[in-house]
Amino acid sequence: MYHPSMGPAITRALQAAHPGVRVDVASDLRTDPPQPETIDVLVANRLPDGLLSRCTRLSWLHLTGTGTDHLAAAGAPPGLRVTTSATVPVRAVAEFAWTAVLALAKDLPRLRDQQHEQRWQLPDARLVAGSRLLLLGLGRIGSAVAELAAAFGVRVTAITRTARPSPLAGTVLPPHVLRAAAADTDHLVNTLPSNPGTRGLVDRQVIEALPDDAVVVNVGRADTVDTAALVDRLRAGRLRGAVLDVHDEEPLPPNSPLWSVPRLFVTPHGAYRFPEEEHAVAKVFLAEFAAWSAAVAPADQGAAGCPYLARTEIA
Repeated sequence: MYHPSMGPAITRALQAAHPGVRVDVASDLRTDPPQPETIDVLVANRLPDGLLSRCTRLSWLHLTGTGTDHLAAAGAPPGLRVTTSATVPVRAVAEFAWTAVLALAKDLPRLRDQQHEQRWQLPDARLVAGSRLLLLGLGRIGSAVAELAAAFGVRVTAITRTARPSPLAGTVLPPHVLRAAAADTDHLVNTLPSNPGTRGLVDRQVIEALPDDAVVVNVGRADTVDTAALVDRLRAGRLRGAVLDVHDEEPLPPNSPLWSVPRLFVTPHGAYRFPEEEHAVAKVFLAEFAAWSAAVAPADQGAAGCPYLARTEIA
């Protein structure tokens, strides 16, 4: 997935603040940035396998997104400075997660269908206040989801690796009790990153343990949830609904069976979007760039004393 619109925003902001910086913008998944061996700074979203090993002069990688799980495959060397704009999408993703929960709780999809059919029928709505949220992860996004839950009067049970108590959740549990916790929830919201401890965590047993009226929302990583098991339950009519903003294959191909699964809402990995996003990402990067520039000796900034920054947005 490409985000070419973000390249010009960062380039304009960077060159306005640092006119001597040479910037190259690349957005082709199939090719490396020009002359990768000359790049000092790389700004990226996703990286093709092995790219970082070919950037032999690279001293800093800035990621416009939140995930770092792909860096090993990209060939990140030990000691590489890595920063992210992970703070930028937090509120937007949390709001998206709650939009999904509320829409399904209030039966908005059915109401939309009834409008198309010109059919007047009361919704099968649920009260969100006092309901139970099973929240997977209490990182930046998970914490923001939990804060919004408090505003709705929702009872939060969180699953975290350490199970340390948190003021954001009434109960915090370790991953090995996830199946039991799933049986006692109304909404499951997944915000987990992808790593060896989370991949496949929401497996078929967890999906099967959910109550028939439960809602599932995934704004974490696709490989943390058994999508096939989720689809089976939805096709059987044994879940209230699900919203998936992340997928094992992106963009989702036209022949994917997910497009036609009943009660499943497929969104294009865009929970992070908001109008000021590009400006916010650029602002974070500029702050990081200033810190990096101050720490780099002029002799290390290229033949003309100017660092070469290449930007490629690859997902």
